[in-house]
Amino acid sequence: MAKNSGRFVLRFSSVITILLLTTCTIPVSRGNAEDNAFAPKEITSLRSDVDNSELRVEDNTDLLPSDSTEYVSGVKLSVRQLEETSVLSSKIHSSTLLLNGLVYTPSPIGRRHILLAGTSVVALFDDAEFTWRNLEGLPGLKVLDVNGSVIVPGFIDVHVHVTGGGGEAGPASRTPEAGLSQLIDGGLTTVVGILGTDCVSRSLENLRVKVAGLKDEGLTAYMWSGCYHVPPPTLTGSLMRDMMLIEEVVGAGEIAISDHRGSWPRASELLNIISEARVGGMLSGKAGLMHAHMGQGPTMLDPLWELINISKGAIPITQFYPTHVSSRGPALKEATVKWVQEGGRADLTSDQEGESTAFDTLVEWGQMPNFPLDRLSISSDGFGSLPLYDTSGKLLKYGIASPQANLKMIQRLVLEANWPLEKAVQFSTINPATFLSLPRKGRVEVGADGDLLVLNAQTLDLQFVFARGQMVKSPTWTKKGMFER
Repeated sequence: MAKNSGRFVLRFSSVITILLLTTCTIPVSRGNAEDNAFAPKEITSLRSDVDNSELRVEDNTDLLPSDSTEYVSGVKLSVRQLEETSVLSSKIHSSTLLLNGLVYTPSPIGRRHILLAGTSVVALFDDAEFTWRNLEGLPGLKVLDVNGSVIVPGFIDVHVHVTGGGGEAGPASRTPEAGLSQLIDGGLTTVVGILGTDCVSRSLENLRVKVAGLKDEGLTAYMWSGCYHVPPPTLTGSLMRDMMLIEEVVGAGEIAISDHRGSWPRASELLNIISEARVGGMLSGKAGLMHAHMGQGPTMLDPLWELINISKGAIPITQFYPTHVSSRGPALKEATVKWVQEGGRADLTSDQEGESTAFDTLVEWGQMPNFPLDRLSISSDGFGSLPLYDTSGKLLKYGIASPQANLKMIQRLVLEANWPLEKAVQFSTINPATFLSLPRKGRVEVGADGDLLVLNAQTLDLQFVFARGQMVKSPTWTKKGMFER
């Protein structure tokens, strides 16, 4: 890719596949005729037929550049064939141009045209900057006119039981592992896998391989090292070694605090964990956080405050990352307000079907003057168990968490609470990316990873998902894992 007068100038060759959902005209540059010679004048290439199980690519060979030697013409693509095409394109790192999107970076920047190449965002054009000459020579280009739909960064979920969780109601209650399409349907392009209560039949070795599999299938995936129990299990013999030697390990978690399923660790034990996480993060260039599972115990956040006080502030409050803070009753919510106002960060577990605790909490905190919402994230607890206990500890109810909970939470904040989209979407994009020290995630900008969601501008329903530059979801199909039906 060469530069000419500060612009990307590329030469058309190889395959050009035009992907358009509806008949439309692609806007061409206001530039001169030579610039526009590379542009198709009107494209009706891909439309939804009456039967949505098939998409038809019409013969538009007259719209392609004269030196193009390969093209798709008069071929019907089934959903399965389109999926296979996507898998192939992920192997060859094709390029995609998204036209006419209302882009949130997550801040709103208006209508833009986004060019993805390889795994990254390589250009953001406004109308004045865009000409087809910019794309001269780009092989394998796919053009998608989103026609005023919203484009936001792909979602980051810091707490997903990708190998399954649960088990609190006996062996039959172990929840199933994550399917690729289930994660994608939740708009998740980056996940952090985790172990919970069970670290006997669930292992870090299994988690590490599952995370690697998700990466092979097109997502970005990391993991926490440890589980509820202290001392936590590790892959290499120590947390510090895990962080330095295992690329995917971002910190310690989820360590149970104030929970009847935890180990009720002493301050010295927790101090050792947070110290190893912090130093391991320094040596590996990672965030090095301790992701703390908060239970319903009366000690609430006190064990974390104790560590800060013992170290006399040497260990910063930002090294701790408590989760489930809205799900354990009003006392923990009140304690979390102080925690966040003092500079701490916290994660709320998104509401499942029929719940409203996290939604109500965010609405309440959003109304507080100068409350730092940029210190909060949301996570789905996807594929983890949803046990409900009475005051005596008896299990009353059992369910499984959906990885689509974050998307539904953001939709509710915008459509029901009337929040601006940029205010709501931060909890799944820029905020967790900042907490985890992932500078290429959670944002739409040149050089960032090509993780994008295309949402209906009115309903915020998910239309397209791009992960690491490749389309993994359209309105008619979602990429599936190897053994998904």
